[in-house]
Amino acid sequence: MAESKPISNNKDLTECGICLCTIEEPKALPCLHTFCLKCLSQWAEGKKDIIRCPICVQDFSIPGDGVKAFRTNFFINTLKDRQATAMTLQSRDTVPCASCGAVDERIEGHCSACGGFICGGCIAMHSKLKIYSNHKVIPYEDLKSGKVDIRNLSQKKYCKIHEEQVVRFYCETCGVLTCRDCTVVDHPASSHNLVNLESASKGHKKEIEQLIQGCDTIKIKTDDALKEIDSVLDQLVENAATAEAGIDESFNEAMKLLEDSRDQLKGELTKAASDRKKQLDAQKDEIMIQQTRLQTALQMANEVVKTGSDYDLALIYTSLKTNLTELRGVKLASVDKQKAAVHFKPAHIGQKTAQKLGSVLVKQRKEGVGFWKLDRSFGDVGAEKLKYGRGVAITQEGDIAVADMADSAVKIYKKDGQFKSSITVPDNPWNVVVSSDGKLIVTNLSASVSIYDGKGNQKHQFPTKSPDNVSSDTRDTTHWGLAIDNYNNLLVGETRQKYISKHHLDGAHITSFKVPISPVFITVSLDAKIFISGGMDTDVHILNENGVHLQTLTAPQDSGWSPYGMCCTSANEIYISNTSSGVIYCYSAETGAYIGCLTKDVSKPAGLALMNDENQLVVVEDYCIKIFKVQNQ
Repeated sequence: MAESKPISNNKDLTECGICLCTIEEPKALPCLHTFCLKCLSQWAEGKKDIIRCPICVQDFSIPGDGVKAFRTNFFINTLKDRQATAMTLQSRDTVPCASCGAVDERIEGHCSACGGFICGGCIAMHSKLKIYSNHKVIPYEDLKSGKVDIRNLSQKKYCKIHEEQVVRFYCETCGVLTCRDCTVVDHPASSHNLVNLESASKGHKKEIEQLIQGCDTIKIKTDDALKEIDSVLDQLVENAATAEAGIDESFNEAMKLLEDSRDQLKGELTKAASDRKKQLDAQKDEIMIQQTRLQTALQMANEVVKTGSDYDLALIYTSLKTNLTELRGVKLASVDKQKAAVHFKPAHIGQKTAQKLGSVLVKQRKEGVGFWKLDRSFGDVGAEKLKYGRGVAITQEGDIAVADMADSAVKIYKKDGQFKSSITVPDNPWNVVVSSDGKLIVTNLSASVSIYDGKGNQKHQFPTKSPDNVSSDTRDTTHWGLAIDNYNNLLVGETRQKYISKHHLDGAHITSFKVPISPVFITVSLDAKIFISGGMDTDVHILNENGVHLQTLTAPQDSGWSPYGMCCTSANEIYISNTSSGVIYCYSAETGAYIGCLTKDVSKPAGLALMNDENQLVVVEDYCIKIFKVQNQ
């Protein structure tokens, strides 16, 4: 028989949990669940040593003699007898007398000594014959009316060894029922504690009732726990349905935005193509006019030269010469082939692009100080130790890439702290990010932003571009802030002229906008807000995706406030390192509200990054890297 799932518990103790019929030859497992011997034998087929209870799925060893050696549950037979008695009380016409066996006599009472219901004649005999003097007969009507509870009916139980002897004693030493003969041979009073069965039963009932009271408390707790689980399951189903509806709504909104974007792009394309066409048509018309003049003049000149008389040539010579001379000197504007260069460039599809549709939160982190605990520290010893660590990023393989400004390199460490490799970067690198295709983008003091592949080979460089409202009296040479926004575009911060230049991943310029402070570090929240920190004695400024200032974050305490590295969590929270006080703060990206202090176990923290599972926070100090692990409080 299969036993992949537990069978439901039965309220009727006489019902077999396997065949769901009245139990025959009741065999009880150690857990007290009782089944037909035949059913339990079939259930155990193919099992060598272990049988699993079909109801509570506990495992038990099969006795050496097989399933039949499990304890017989005689109480089930007692319950079955009570059920049979109750059925007899409903209809007594066809019940045979337990004393004389007559089936044509109505039963009139119950005799426990005779083992069942007896007829009126036998009841009369019981009252006359001395042999029946110890037989107790209960009238049928007393049982029928409930005056006497059928549970109080008892039958004599005989010893399995001395079959003619009634069981009268309980041996507490051996824990078995005994008869008079047993107390002489196998359970002598000299070495065994023998108790009258009735007295033993009273003590056992009292002990069991006390245990029942203790179990009743556990039962209440289990019932409450099951109700609570059912409530949580219901809430889970409800929340999942709400989340699914939210996903659908977000998808529909995103589709609407995409449709609007498509219509806008098509409009821009139509206008650009129309403007180009007008320019080309105007140039074409001008050339066609020149062509027509030229064709007419050439036709006239050829004809007069070939067929005209001297008189005809003399009359037209002056005007013909003037036209041909003028036409011969015409300089046609070159055709600008770039006028046809109207193309569509699709946006890069990266991990953050999908966040425009929204995101699902297991808020793991709890608010409050001490939630992040220092787990390990490295990078401060050995030949490849940090000399002046700044920005940090996590690669697709889960390695830690740190910009070492003093050593002009991006140093890559495994998450266990083992040094992996180093990429030489000129001009003092400050920040590093990892693109969706695994490339490393680095900012430094040069006029260009550098792109490297995963092996450290430089693939490309590109310059930033000042916005129109920024004067050019200072060269664009100090690129520090760096982030990838939700559209998979690069945001590069120029700290001298204080602007952010937005680029595609290949470096193509998109736009630039002025910012209120030097963008030393940049991060982008899930709702597309841009956070910029300026380092010493500045605040954190929040901009929208177009560079419009929204809000300013200040220090939560009256301590020194020098915000440096930042990172965003999947719960849309912003972690900010305060390098002057050595603290990591947490703010809500949505409201800007201060949430709490994550840890104070740092010294001059600079770059911040979350590992891919967000259970570990990477903090770069000047000369080492510290990993803080989230604590499940």
